[in-house]
Amino acid sequence: MINHTQRRVRAGAAGGFDVWTAEATTRGPHVVVLGGIHGDETQGVLAAGRLAANATVLTRGSISIVPIAHEAAYRADSRTSTIDGGNLARVFPGDPNGGATEQIAHHLFTEVLDGADLLIDLHTSGQGYDMPFLAGYQADIASADSLAKQAAFAFGAEFVWRHPGRSEGRTVSVVDQAIYVECPGGGSMSPASVDAYVAGVQRVLAMMNMVADTSSDTARAAIRVTGGGDLDHDMMSVQHAGLFLTDVVGGAKVHAGQLLGTVVATSGQVLEEVIAPNEAWVMAIKRRPPVVPDDLVVCLATTDN
Repeated sequence: MINHTQRRVRAGAAGGFDVWTAEATTRGPHVVVLGGIHGDETQGVLAAGRLAANATVLTRGSISIVPIAHEAAYRADSRTSTIDGGNLARVFPGDPNGGATEQIAHHLFTEVLDGADLLIDLHTSGQGYDMPFLAGYQADIASADSLAKQAAFAFGAEFVWRHPGRSEGRTVSVVDQAIYVECPGGGSMSPASVDAYVAGVQRVLAMMNMVADTSSDTARAAIRVTGGGDLDHDMMSVQHAGLFLTDVVGGAKVHAGQLLGTVVATSGQVLEEVIAPNEAWVMAIKRRPPVVPDDLVVCLATTDN
């Protein structure tokens, strides 16, 4: 017997969000799946919505799914809120007396995330960057085992990205065991990416013995990389205003000294070349050409041994 419920959480000026929960009669882990932390990342929204609508049959434990975590941003097809300009992925655990976005974070934390055994946060690269299909988790030591590490590998992404340290304010910073996933997006909708997200969540649940694993579908052998994944800070920047023309794509392996992109004037004059400082993998590269000094354009990660 599985108990399925749906509820609306009111969360102040920004409105709120819907939560779907499935709970087995046998006790076990509680998993949370979030979509729509950024409103322009629609693959995660559709994948989470499909998981909620299909009423996952659990053998033990429970799962809570929020398909659209930040409705104000989603309605505007925007990374941030049109109410207060807030980025929901930067303000956790939130503030009940703060701005609209901080209130959303507070209610997500207190009413959904708090006490979860695992968070799966479904992102995509959005409109700003080209990124490969990846699953990220936080751990200072590569050899250390954890539920988050197991889940990242079970998800089946092309890359597993280990982040040393803990990024304050991020959704994954308020749950001890958490992963996030990214895939190529650019504001478009990829049905194949949605299918991969749904299958990835199911693989994680099977790994945790929460669903009957009747599928022969197994996770691919992921490329292991490490490095900072904060796209507000952990990126190479440019020093000139102009147009950034890329020479590589997300997921590419590059060598020291390789050209990653060029900043040109509208006349075509080369103003600056962005060069790889070492052998690495391209985990994010700016999609839209216009740049000004200090704009962040490329994020690299090194092979994780």
